[in-house]
Amino acid sequence: MTEPLLSVQDLTVSYGRVEAVRGVSFDVAAGSLVTLVGANGAGKSSIINALSGLVRPSSGKVIFEGTDITKLKSHKLVPRGLVQVPEGRQILASMTIAENLQMGARFYGAGASAGIDEMYERFPVLGERRKLAAGSLSGGEQQMLAIARAMLARPKLILMDEPSMGLAPKIVNEVFKVIEEVLSGGTTVLLVEQNARRALQAADEGHILQNGEIVRSGASETLLADDDIIQAYLGTGRAKE
Repeated sequence: MTEPLLSVQDLTVSYGRVEAVRGVSFDVAAGSLVTLVGANGAGKSSIINALSGLVRPSSGKVIFEGTDITKLKSHKLVPRGLVQVPEGRQILASMTIAENLQMGARFYGAGASAGIDEMYERFPVLGERRKLAAGSLSGGEQQMLAIARAMLARPKLILMDEPSMGLAPKIVNEVFKVIEEVLSGGTTVLLVEQNARRALQAADEGHILQNGEIVRSGASETLLADDDIIQAYLGTGRAKE
């Protein structure tokens, strides 16, 4: 059996006496898109932040490419190929698109600068507007820039935290096309998303969180066809392709 790229084992994350995540376990296979979905406060972002080294887990293990990375900080994880696109995009709005990518390249170290032209080719909108202030972009284009900046590190696994937050439905579709582009390029994706229906439609596998625990897991098509899941998390109508 092929070893997963990422294995999360009995992960618990606490903030003082409050357990935000309790005993969560799941695997992410190389080349797949796996999503964590659930309501606000379900523990999704706490899991992502623990995986990326921004938060220290209270207990449990995180195994990446067969190595225990549980105690490593984020700056140690990036060179290993694990990068996070944070919630809220966090672009530098007053700087140009080119300057945002150049700043990202400096952070990610030697070799990253060579990837800027590749990002322009992959995302032509960014190339065409490279001299414009990043803050002038639409919300979807800003998310594209945030993803392109993360891709400069040439990650094996990219963690995306709520990429569709605050975006209009049409723009959400554009963001998911960018995610599909990332996946088609060979990068594995772990997606945290409140838009459960859209996330499951894009993913190979999904895990549904409630109150810090995984309450259901399975192939996305199976979850999308489950009446209990539909009523509890996706609304009353069946998912549409």
